[in-house]
Amino acid sequence: MPVARVLAALFLVAVAVVCAFVAWGALSNLWADYQDSPTSTYLLIGLPLLAFSLAALVSAIAVLLKD
Repeated sequence: MPVARVLAALFLVAVAVVCAFVAWGALSNLWADYQDSPTSTYLLIGLPLLAFSLAALVSAIAVLLKD
């Protein structure tokens, strides 16, 4: 397996982890006792980041499994 493919997969995994943490930070405010913004704000920030995180993870798997 080429080194560049492994490095690309590691980069995509790192992006997925960072986006998942940011998405968790936004979405965790949905069930907090105090909300300083409307619910839609947390959803508009958290859900796209969660989707991007999943897409990066799927891309990393695809890069590693490519022949």
